[in-house]
Amino acid sequence: MAIKCVFFDFDGVLRHWDPGIYGIEEKFGIPLKAVQHAMFAKDSVDPAVKGEITDQQWRLNIASRLAAQYPDHDAQGVVDHWSSFIGDLVPEVLSIIKECKAVTKVALFTNATSRLNQDMKALGIDELFDYVVNASEVGSAKPEHEVYHYAVELAGVQPEEAFFADDKEHMIATAVQLGWTGYVYGNADGLRAALVEAGVL
Repeated sequence: MAIKCVFFDFDGVLRHWDPGIYGIEEKFGIPLKAVQHAMFAKDSVDPAVKGEITDQQWRLNIASRLAAQYPDHDAQGVVDHWSSFIGDLVPEVLSIIKECKAVTKVALFTNATSRLNQDMKALGIDELFDYVVNASEVGSAKPEHEVYHYAVELAGVQPEEAFFADDKEHMIATAVQLGWTGYVYGNADGLRAALVEAGVL
């Protein structure tokens, strides 16, 4: 069955972040691993990507966690510094998405917070996708089955007509289990080859 919609993950595929999160440890003296744990530990980030709290509340919670661990450091400054960045698009992936859009529907499929629309506009991609599946608006996050069902329904395609690129293997495993074609993203050349093999490009 022909692919009728190509779904792309955001962070790790289309958007890249500085792995040192823009010099936070050097600037504020809090270990990078501690900052990342405060941000992305499951009990920290899950409520934000499932829409139970806003992005703003999530960031306030991160600052509170860091302040409790490092009371003599500028925890709020850490969060403000990180929040001032929006990451960088991967040009090669952006080109591939535009090529796909010329021949089929394209969608963004991401475990994002309520800040997603703001970031997309700032990055100039707010009109790039035919559909945007933001977990925090759906109330279900990858790899939960519900958000995948929502995604294909939104795009008006059958699972067998969906192609999904994500940098996390377990996200792709769920897609494949549900009948999608999946590619675990490694680089743009690999993505292009997978899309050619799937008959999209």
